[in-house]
Amino acid sequence: MPPRPFVNDALWRCLCPRWAQISGRSRTGLIGAAKRISTRPSIHSEPAKQSSRTYNNAATAPNTSFAPIGAFDNLPDAVGRHQRNTKHQNALEKNKRTTDFVRLSTEELYNRLRIDAAKGFHQEVMRMLNILIKDRRERPNLQMYTALLHSYVSPEWGTAGKIRKALEDMAVAGIELDARACECALEALAVHPDSFVRTDVLEYMRDRWWSPTSTAQSFVIAGLLRERCFEQALERLESMLKEGTRIEPWLWDKAIWMLLEFGEVEEAFYVLSLKRNISSNVDVSLSGSLWTQLLDVAGKRHIPEAASMIWYTHVVPGYLKPTTGTCLNILSAASRVGDVKLATDVFRVLAERNTVLNNHHYETLIQCYLAANDLPAALSVVLIMQDSNLKVREDELHPLFAYLSKDKERPMNAFMQLQDLEREGRKIPTAAVNICIAASIKLGDLTEAIEFYKALKSVAKAGPTTATFNELFRGCYRTGRKELAMYLANEMVELDLRPDRLTYDRLILTCIHAGDLDDAISYFEEMRTEGLVPRRKTHENLVELAFKAKDGRCVALLKWYKQAEYRVEARVATLERLIMKHFEEGEERKKDVTGDENGQDALDALQGERGEKGDQAPNKEKNPQDVLEASQKEMGSAERGTEAMTEAVQREEALEEPIHAFLEDSETQPQSQTQSPNSAVDYTKFHV
Repeated sequence: MPPRPFVNDALWRCLCPRWAQISGRSRTGLIGAAKRISTRPSIHSEPAKQSSRTYNNAATAPNTSFAPIGAFDNLPDAVGRHQRNTKHQNALEKNKRTTDFVRLSTEELYNRLRIDAAKGFHQEVMRMLNILIKDRRERPNLQMYTALLHSYVSPEWGTAGKIRKALEDMAVAGIELDARACECALEALAVHPDSFVRTDVLEYMRDRWWSPTSTAQSFVIAGLLRERCFEQALERLESMLKEGTRIEPWLWDKAIWMLLEFGEVEEAFYVLSLKRNISSNVDVSLSGSLWTQLLDVAGKRHIPEAASMIWYTHVVPGYLKPTTGTCLNILSAASRVGDVKLATDVFRVLAERNTVLNNHHYETLIQCYLAANDLPAALSVVLIMQDSNLKVREDELHPLFAYLSKDKERPMNAFMQLQDLEREGRKIPTAAVNICIAASIKLGDLTEAIEFYKALKSVAKAGPTTATFNELFRGCYRTGRKELAMYLANEMVELDLRPDRLTYDRLILTCIHAGDLDDAISYFEEMRTEGLVPRRKTHENLVELAFKAKDGRCVALLKWYKQAEYRVEARVATLERLIMKHFEEGEERKKDVTGDENGQDALDALQGERGEKGDQAPNKEKNPQDVLEASQKEMGSAERGTEAMTEAVQREEALEEPIHAFLEDSETQPQSQTQSPNSAVDYTKFHV
């Protein structure tokens, strides 16, 4: 049955847009050229048909959509199209270069073909192949295909599909690859990776007992790196080192760059360590830009060993000039492990550049000294900050607080060293003493913290600050020392120190812990008048305390909590439900008591109880006068019980007004209850 005719109509061109480009090219590659110049057409007629079928199959396969027909195109048309998109001068240069190729002999063309293919000059290689096949009547051979494969190392003109197509054409033409052609194919696949083609080439070499050279193995590793198969690449690299195979110098740079580019920092430094182990030279022949990148990554990822090695081998001798940002990263990495030598050298480099040193720079240096367990040096840095006219705050001394909080003896040791420095005439910042107080309180020793506070004036001439009292209030809250907190509050008033949000918050917590609701609410109201708000948990604890005390002010406290920005809706619903339930139970108790104005139920209960006792007691003869007196006593006790219940109802009525205002969402603020005469509110307020 004859084959179905091919119809190149508009529908076909719409479904296959590349067909218009393909049809303008040569329909056969090297195989087709061999057919045209062959003296025996019958020999090459069948391969030509196979070549056409091979192309059609490759066009529908994955990763081959850009493969040309045959091994290479009919170059005059392709070059002409490329020249029309370039300047006229470039076109003249290309024509002149083609003219030079024509003047060369066949042997010189083959030599030039091999040289230009190694350089990746794909266009020049195609021109020379065109001259050899069409003008010199040379048959396609292994040298031509080897040069063609080698020219695909060009990142612009080479693709994995073209490499696969060239190998397929060689198989169709019956041209077998030699070891050099396989190596050229592996080199091209290192630039345009294709794991399947690479595996086929390696199996082809293995079947012929060809051992890949060190260069070929380097190309294989490079291709694996391009495919991000880092584990396989490192395994092959380690295998080459174990076998003593020479590794190409460019492979080290490529491997490290690729690993750094994709974030495999540990693997990159592992490759660097492998190279340093086999190299006698310290700098292991890496480029300066690569060393700079390695140093920057070591600082960012906090790898102190690598940062220290690169710093001492390249920065100290002057080979590298790291940026200020890199220096700060190295300083941070050194501070974590206590590498004082590296940290001080980084400070030296920053000082030579006249870099303005801020608090966070000194904070990193303090952390470095403390990591090395050098407390005197860390305190010296604190004094240097003070002498540099930098405002020393407790936030910058957090590494010192973390260090002192690990041992009960360290706060006293640090305070004694500060006293010695003050005797030497050094100016001690109050923040340093506050850190000692905070560390003692963290360790649960409030007595020692009070001793530090008493001696603070003799060490820090500036005297205590609000932060000092905030730390002391924290200790009072933890130990339940409300009377001490009140004394310290009076101290603040006498020293004319303005309280802040944390001061009020911790005083409220102290009063809540002591169960003093009146003082807690007093501080809360004073805090609101100052435009401050407590922390969320403190406000919730205050509402809960008022609710448990059955104080009507819990309604106003909850209303303020609902208006706060830090409110939690779920918590609001829970508190509302508890308060409403409490007042509903109060109303039910009031109805039960007011329903019996004469207290008949209470009397009946008492009489029933008396009857039960009478039944249990032995029957005795009683005097009528005694019975009358006993009845009067029981009636008096019943009346007193009724009066007590009436007073409870009146107390519940006093709480009706705020709960109704709360339930109706009235905008009027509930009136605060009259303070109890026993509550000492006057001395708890700050008058500043």
